Amino acid sequence: MGFVTYLSYAIAFLASIVAVLFAYEQGYLDPLIEKLGVYLFKAKAKAEEKELEAEGLQAGQDFVKGQLTGSQQATDVKLGLGSIGGLKKNA
Repeated sequence: MGFVTYLSYAIAFLASIVAVLFAYEQGYLDPLIEKLGVYLFKAKAKAEEKELEAEGLQAGQDFVKGQLTGSQQATDVKLGLGSIGGLKKNA
């Protein structure tokens, strides 16, 4: 592979970075950031729920699913609050 090939790869890579940064600055990535954040925090809430159930606690009696840390963080992402929610430009 020659110098021209590597140069074209570098130019394509830099153009990709510029395109992603532009999309982020314009807020086009907000839906993706929100979906990813909600997905990750819901998974965290599910893990917390399983952990509490393993300790012998029951949902609805001993703990409320909506009060788990992961559930609260997922709500914060939807509202644009917190560290992940703050990544959205239009929040």
